[in-house]
Amino acid sequence: MSDDPDLETVAELLDDAYAREILTATSIEPMTANRLSERCDASRSTVYRRTERLVDAGLLGERTRPRADGHHDTVYYATLDSVEVRLRDGELHVEVDRVRGDLADGLTALWENL
Repeated sequence: MSDDPDLETVAELLDDAYAREILTATSIEPMTANRLSERCDASRSTVYRRTERLVDAGLLGERTRPRADGHHDTVYYATLDSVEVRLRDGELHVEVDRVRGDLADGLTALWENL
């Protein structure tokens, strides 16, 4: 995502305890919705709603992780590095810095854009 989300979106997401827990947990390692549900002590539907909003805002990424049994899992990982709010000329501006993706992220994005 090239555009930063607006200030209201970022503030709403960071004001939500589940969204913050998802971001902090996935900043350590990618996690499935089931694992996030356990970690956040939240229903899977709550986790899915929050992850969808975080992905839409560009603060969370998702990718498919193959399993040894031939199936696959969707895992979520934090892309947020920092948020800066600045007051300039009577207006508030938000700037979101994202974590630089790894090779797997780049290959996934390339594949999805084919």
